[in-house]
Amino acid sequence: MDEHEEEVARVRAGLAAQSAVARVLVDAPTLAEATPRLLAAIGPSLGWELGALWAVDARDGLLRCQATWRATPGDDVFERLSLQQAFVDAEGLPGRVWVSGRPQWITDVLSEGNFPRWEAAAREGLRSWFGFPIRDRERVLGVIEFFAREVRSPDEEILGLTAMFGDQIGQYLRRRQAEDATRASETRLAAILESALDAIISIDAQGHVIAFNSAAERMFGRPQAEALGRELGELIVPPSLREAHRRALERIVATGEARLLGQRLELTGMRAGGEEFPVELTLARVELDGAPAFTGYVRDITDRKRAELRAQILAETGEDLTASLDLETTLSAVAGLCVPRVADWCVVDLVGGGRRIERAAVAHADPSKEALAWELDRRFRTDLDAPEGVPKAMRTGRPELMPEISDDLLTTVAHDEHHLALLRSLGLCSAMIVPLRARGETLGAISFVAAESGRRFDQDDLAFAEELARRAALAIANARIHAERSQVAEILQASLLPPRLPMIPGLTVASRFRAAGEAYDVGGDFFDLFAIGPRDWLIVMGDVSGKGPEAAAITALARYTVREAAVHEALPSGVIARLNEAILSHQAEGGDRLCTALVGRLRPGRGGARLALASGGHPLPLRLDPGGQVEAVGTPGLLLGFTRDIDPEDVEIELRPGDSLLLYTDGVTEAPTGAGLLGEGGLAALLEGCTDLDADALVDRVDRTVVDLQAGTPRDDIAMVALQVGRGSSDEAAGPGREGQLAAVTLNPVGPPAGA
Repeated sequence: MDEHEEEVARVRAGLAAQSAVARVLVDAPTLAEATPRLLAAIGPSLGWELGALWAVDARDGLLRCQATWRATPGDDVFERLSLQQAFVDAEGLPGRVWVSGRPQWITDVLSEGNFPRWEAAAREGLRSWFGFPIRDRERVLGVIEFFAREVRSPDEEILGLTAMFGDQIGQYLRRRQAEDATRASETRLAAILESALDAIISIDAQGHVIAFNSAAERMFGRPQAEALGRELGELIVPPSLREAHRRALERIVATGEARLLGQRLELTGMRAGGEEFPVELTLARVELDGAPAFTGYVRDITDRKRAELRAQILAETGEDLTASLDLETTLSAVAGLCVPRVADWCVVDLVGGGRRIERAAVAHADPSKEALAWELDRRFRTDLDAPEGVPKAMRTGRPELMPEISDDLLTTVAHDEHHLALLRSLGLCSAMIVPLRARGETLGAISFVAAESGRRFDQDDLAFAEELARRAALAIANARIHAERSQVAEILQASLLPPRLPMIPGLTVASRFRAAGEAYDVGGDFFDLFAIGPRDWLIVMGDVSGKGPEAAAITALARYTVREAAVHEALPSGVIARLNEAILSHQAEGGDRLCTALVGRLRPGRGGARLALASGGHPLPLRLDPGGQVEAVGTPGLLLGFTRDIDPEDVEIELRPGDSLLLYTDGVTEAPTGAGLLGEGGLAALLEGCTDLDADALVDRVDRTVVDLQAGTPRDDIAMVALQVGRGSSDEAAGPGREGQLAAVTLNPVGPPAGA
């Protein structure tokens, strides 16, 4: 073949190679398919026997072999070795092209020193080599190399042709890499969207859905095919909120307002069946073909809101159930806490006597329905032997869950057809009945019933109801214990006071007693008024330190000691002395209480009454005359139970017609005011305005004033006795025992009564 023919052959080979490369670059759908086809298109056209394509790995910056080609079948050791190689720049033959950025030709590679694959090439019989860079502008993306078994001299036309191939392949490679990266990104994004636990929804500027992932399908109960293209408002927004949603979208699109973007918003969503539920939304704005679009990340927070509500209810339960130890208040609090947040109805029933069930509390948002529940209980009583419902829960001590209240169940619990019709009219759909158990005893049961709301209770609801019932049962048990203790304390307190005041001729007598503190704390204040002869009466007012059983014991001791001493002692001071000895004796036996006491011996007569007084550390009584003058009467004495040397002094007081005498304990004068304690001066000022009041009205005014000063809750016991001498009857003779008149007797000076 002459030179002209060789030239023509080279041109044709070059054109064939260009054509083959062009077809590959047009036809190959992916970079992975194009790579080996490019080698197969170039190698045979240019007369080479083995080739490889190397690409720069963006992950680690190394040059790695991506594909190989062989003209004829044979040992593939060299190809396998190439596929395992990774070169840094300037390393190996491909590395030299990579770093130089220009085609290179080596006539005999076996004479090269920088050739890591030399041994495999020698075994294969490879001699000549040339390589050219795959370029994207100034950047080398990879290298293509070819080998031949014959020694071939450099061919400038081939080198020039391959430079063109490198640019074409580089552009293709860059485009395909970008496309592959985009596809990989889209694949990852799709995988993320489909595997996301949150609903991800995208809408365009008009509010139409353009993306709706699997989580959104599950959350809202709508398939993606149904959601795409639909207006979001009508799809998942409750009807009452749609207009607000649409106006907000229009405002954001028109103004670019970013205040809501990126914020966590708590909103209300709507499922396909119309059920509304709480959601948390985070909104992001993106540009789609020059127009704004929005992607929302939506989380169903029903469980979180339910947990928050339950925690709030339990916290309120703790506060409300411990706010009062009154049983009725506690039961009402138990029922009221649950409506409407837990159930539409809440009913508390207790185990009563005679195996009866006693309704204790009912709560419903509609008061008329509460009244109906009470009426149904009154008309259709249920005992503990009934097979279902509350009786069963009480008997077994196990909760009852009824996710659906069937008509068969209503028929079972109904007493008759009329009762059944009433039960049906309530629209009951689900219920939980939980026994109220505390300290090993079933006290009753609490029923949670759903009706108007359409709720359906489940095991999770039942677990919460059991916790509520546990707390309620403890509160009810404590309230019962408190009621029992209060009743015992009330009986004991009453036993320490006179059941009624006697009627004294010519005098009006009134008293008040108010115990402070817990209802079961017996107070230490006491008083007594009793006859000690046909013409004489003994009055005592005292105050034992402290409260409770020990104080009650000293109070009883004091009261009965005074009565016993009055038989033997003619003077009040003698009664005081005996009382002091009794208290000291009690202390010797282990007691530690002290006491104050005021003892008076009273004898009514014509023109008024005379009173002999002795004090043992007790506040002195105040006398109010008809003109409004107030003065303390008597002489202070020493506290009882402190020492035997008390030496009380008797003082005689004359009470004239219209005079009032108030005996009181320090719970009256120690009431706080804005300027300190009320004190004797404050009490005296109060009495100055009571001249027109009878004895009962007088103690009532003092009592109300003292209580009001302490916001209705006195901090100490209050005891008072008022004596008032009748007006305008000083010359009348009255028979004994007729109230409001004076007896026809006179008082001797302080000393033993006549005939004593």
